Amino acid sequence: MKLLAICSVLSFNYVMRCFLKRNGYEAQVDTFGAELVSLKKNNHEIMWCADPEYWGNASLVLFPFIGRNYDDTFTIQGKRYRMGIHGFASASEFTILEQEADSLLLCLKENEETLQNYPFRFELRIRYALKDDGLSVSFEVINDYDEPLPFNLGFHPGFRLEKPLEQYRVFFPEMVNPCEIGIVSRCMLNGKNKKCDLPDRCIPLNKDLFTESAKIYSGTGSIATLQDDEKDLFTIVYEGFENIVLWQTLNSDADFICIEGWNGLPGRFEHIEDVYDAPSRKILEPKQRKQYRVQIRFS
Repeated sequence: MKLLAICSVLSFNYVMRCFLKRNGYEAQVDTFGAELVSLKKNNHEIMWCADPEYWGNASLVLFPFIGRNYDDTFTIQGKRYRMGIHGFASASEFTILEQEADSLLLCLKENEETLQNYPFRFELRIRYALKDDGLSVSFEVINDYDEPLPFNLGFHPGFRLEKPLEQYRVFFPEMVNPCEIGIVSRCMLNGKNKKCDLPDRCIPLNKDLFTESAKIYSGTGSIATLQDDEKDLFTIVYEGFENIVLWQTLNSDADFICIEGWNGLPGRFEHIEDVYDAPSRKILEPKQRKQYRVQIRFS
């Protein structure tokens, strides 16, 4: 009863939704997928409403893979395994380890289902914590076992837009030598990378950006600020992530934008790859841990 009094938890359709509050900030997180479904400042919502006509989520945790493997297939010592886009974390039920009025710690471990197509033991911990300037999301990948753990990790939040897309831009204050990483429409690498000419360190948003695929950038730095034609709206800091990705439903009139952090990349188009040899795969050695953090700061 003490935990329920500290952090209100409701159960519906077998999903637990946790409500966090602190100094005018409010967040809601589902245990299914560890999905951030709401983030408000003074009752003003910034998260996408998860309208299934366009995209039926507000955010996703991408683990243990990002994007697709070719034919949704990878190999381990010649044996083939299958996994869909972005791995299985977003379709898994997480366990609550800790909860307070303004924070929540969730955990996902291997189980019979995950071991069928990802035969590795692991622990993924995610802590959501409201701060004085917004929300912190901390990730910890844990390998307490005796063999290397191959993985990638990403955070895929969607933010509602109250104006036409063309009135927004994303500013990257740390940008140095930006490059767009080429992918096909089904989220696999095509090898067609190109340098970006962005002298003001901004990417103006428009519908033409999202006709063929998401936009994956390297060299942007870890900080992205969403701006409209009047002001900065909020800033996302991706600590430990390599790439920032922009996406919305392709060729649509959707009124949201995803500003994602990826640590790793999808598989290569027309290449079925060994899980350890994929070019951007991360390997966590036995008895090791790796931390990443996302901060969403309100202006």
